[in-house]
Amino acid sequence: MALLALKDPGPFGGGVLTFVNRCRARGLAVAETDSGFAVPAEATPALRALGLGDAASDAAAGEALADGLPRIAIYNGAAVGYPYWAYYAHALLSLGLPYVPVDAGAVAAGALDGVDLLVMPGGFATWGLDRAERIAGIDAAIRAFIARGGALIGSCGGAFYASEGRPGWLGLVDAMPRFTQEYLSTGAAMLSIEVGDPALGRGLPETIEVPYYHGPVYRDGPRRARVCGAFAGYIAPARLFIDNPLDRDLFEAEMRGTPAILAAADPAVRAILFSPHPEMGEFVRKGMALAGGGYARRYLPIRGHKVMDETLRFYMKDDCAGFRLIHNAVAALGLFALPQAVPASSAPARPLGAVLTDLDAAMGPAFAGLRELAGREDAAMQRLAGAEIDRLEGEWTAVLASLRQDEAGADPLVSGALASVLDEAIPDLAAPRALAEKMVVSELPLRLCAAALRILVTDKALETC
Repeated sequence: MALLALKDPGPFGGGVLTFVNRCRARGLAVAETDSGFAVPAEATPALRALGLGDAASDAAAGEALADGLPRIAIYNGAAVGYPYWAYYAHALLSLGLPYVPVDAGAVAAGALDGVDLLVMPGGFATWGLDRAERIAGIDAAIRAFIARGGALIGSCGGAFYASEGRPGWLGLVDAMPRFTQEYLSTGAAMLSIEVGDPALGRGLPETIEVPYYHGPVYRDGPRRARVCGAFAGYIAPARLFIDNPLDRDLFEAEMRGTPAILAAADPAVRAILFSPHPEMGEFVRKGMALAGGGYARRYLPIRGHKVMDETLRFYMKDDCAGFRLIHNAVAALGLFALPQAVPASSAPARPLGAVLTDLDAAMGPAFAGLRELAGREDAAMQRLAGAEIDRLEGEWTAVLASLRQDEAGADPLVSGALASVLDEAIPDLAAPRALAEKMVVSELPLRLCAAALRILVTDKALETC
């Protein structure tokens, strides 16, 4: 078979990763190579149509070609809720990976039987799911899923849930957090982590920057669990959504050099846990900068509009290093090498077209609310926030038009995944919030739609292959 080599796109190359995974979705074999990926040469016209031709060369050699995508479920029960699970929805869609949401009742009733990977987002799985959801059988169903070879990726509350030390936790890794019941004792911040595991660090720089919200802090010492990454540096405190910034002295005393990423030591247990939030896109980091006491507000009087406006404009949109870390975790768990299987699917409550119509009707008041909140700021902040709102509103108009144009030919798994999460975004847009927080929740559905649109455009280009 003639192969085409794709250069490793690095931490911000989601277009190539989407292409690779949409090839897998269509049954086109993909392999990892020393320098990136390899796909069948018949995909060349699609690469050129997508403007990715400069990432390709004529021939490649790699491991045995693998087919198919893993069947992914994101837990979205009340113990997690929106927007926590929506951040993972955005990350996966940005990688070209569809998913199905599963709630407490569905998991207890056997919804994981047709799934390869369960994603446990942040939120309040910290207490164990049976207790948090007041439904018996969820924890047992997840344990049975892991025992029969299912894989789990968890962030923050999901990492607590898979740790040892409290009733209801799964104990998938032999590590007990320093703070368990009183987990708010840490705080929120932008931190850097060093990824020490070669498979997880593939395509990443020496450190990556990720949001942190009260995730588990594990002691730095001998253990059977594999330490795959460590907290490396303190970037900035955060007050977004919860006014509880992580103290720099606490970070230095309790967190620097301690595990940020753990993997189960038992090869029969497939689990990777993130203490921070690699699934939170850079628009969340932008919200941190805009929140009270944040970077933008602090330095706007010092450096002026141009520098701060560029800071906001140049946060990445649909790609970030954390997403590449998640992609690497999926690969490290062996989930791209599974035999081709019927994808997991669940019908959304409403068709995507109807959801988009209602979402568009809700986005108008959301943007108006943002402008009203911005109007309460001083003149410099009004100008800075107003420019960002203008950009978001213009992008929403363009993305919605393109999505509606391509919607009819969408992969049902992708359109169903998008409809399910957007249905939860609509009522959330009306909730009263501070300016930076409302900016984030107003951009989240836009980012979800833009990521899904990239999948649709990629799939259309691959139709000729």
